[in-house]
This record gives sequence, structure tokens and C-alpha cells, in this order.
Amino acid sequence: MSSISPAVQNVLQARQDAAQIQIDTALMGKQLDVQQQTGDAINQLISEVVDVQKQLANGHIDVRV
Repeated sequence: MSSISPAVQNVLQARQDAAQIQIDTALMGKQLDVQQQTGDAINQLISEVVDVQKQLANGHIDVRV
């Protein structure tokens, strides 16, 4: 049995819960950042594919790096 009073245990648990919520929120923010970067990269690739298809349709392709 713990010598810590139930009131103090509740406060400690509430602080632990609040800290966990902050950690979870930060992790979700990082995940959203990664998803945004992935989406941006996919959009860039799609744009490049469209450009290449247009060039091929015109009978040439620009291969400059």
C-alpha cells in the first residue's frame, strides 16, 4: 500500500496524463509534417511526369539536369 494520499496520487496522475498528452500532440504534429512533405514530393513528381508527357507529345524531351 502506498503512503501517498489519494489526493496527491490524483494530482500526480493528472500531471503524468498532461505530460503524455503533450508528447502525443507533439508526435502527431511531427507525423503531420512528414505527411505534408510526402504529399508535396508526390505532387512534384506528378508535375514532372505531366511535363515529360507534354514534351513527348510535342516530339521532344528536355533531359537537362
